[in-house]
This record gives sequence, C-alpha cells and structure tokens, in this order.
Amino acid sequence: MNVREPMVFEDLALIEVPVTVGGQQYVLREANGDAACKFQNARVARYEYNDEGKLVRLRDTADLEPLLVSLCLFMQDGVTPVSEATVRSWPGKIQGKLFDRAKEISSIDEPEDLATLEKQLVNLQKRIDQMKKLGDPLKNS
Repeated sequence: MNVREPMVFEDLALIEVPVTVGGQQYVLREANGDAACKFQNARVARYEYNDEGKLVRLRDTADLEPLLVSLCLFMQDGVTPVSEATVRSWPGKIQGKLFDRAKEISSIDEPEDLATLEKQLVNLQKRIDQMKKLGDPLKNS
C-alpha cells in the first residue's frame, strides 16, 4: 500500500439492515464515529491491570453486547434509538446475533485473544514510557 495514495470516501451513507423482533420492525445501522468511540472506550474500560502493568483480567465484557446493539439499533422510523434496557430484555440468542452483525457492518470486529491484547498492552506501555519522558502535557499546560 502506498502511504501517499489518496483516500476517497464518496459515499457517507451508513449500512442499514432491516430487523424484525417479535413482529416489531427495526433498523440495525452501521456504527457512526460517535457510537464506535463509545463502544471502543467501553471495551478498553473493562481491562484490568496489576501494579506492574500486566493485564490480569477482562471484566464485565458481556455488557458490551447490549451496549453496541443499542448504539446501532433504531425503531423503524430510523431516528428513535432502541434502549439498552430493551435490548437486554430480549433472549440472548437475538442479542448475540444483532451484536455480531453490528460488529460486522461497522468494521469493529477486533478479535479479543491473548496475543492481540498483549500487543495492545506493549503499544500502550511504549506510549506511557514516552509520555513519562516528555512529561504529561496536561500537567505542563
């Protein structure tokens, strides 16, 4: 890939998938930038590290499913979002399938395996070390 190759995004329309749950019509929409950020922040917030900076566990990761679905699912009008509480009230098999599709159409299907998390941890540690050397920009301002 040429790093100088232009990037052109002509179509800003989000992918939409019609969904029916219990006879009610909905629209599952690709996550926009705000929804993707909220989801990614919620994902990272579930990482717990020990005093040495080692990842020791992932907590409450199941909460990510209804969160992403609620960020991407709308009533048939395409405007009214479906609440997380509503998504949580549905059977797990429905919630899981909607979650998988939302990740797929939103291109946020990052694998959560040990190797991926360890790579993220190494990159974060490098950034932390660099910030320590340069000083915290928030403290210095």
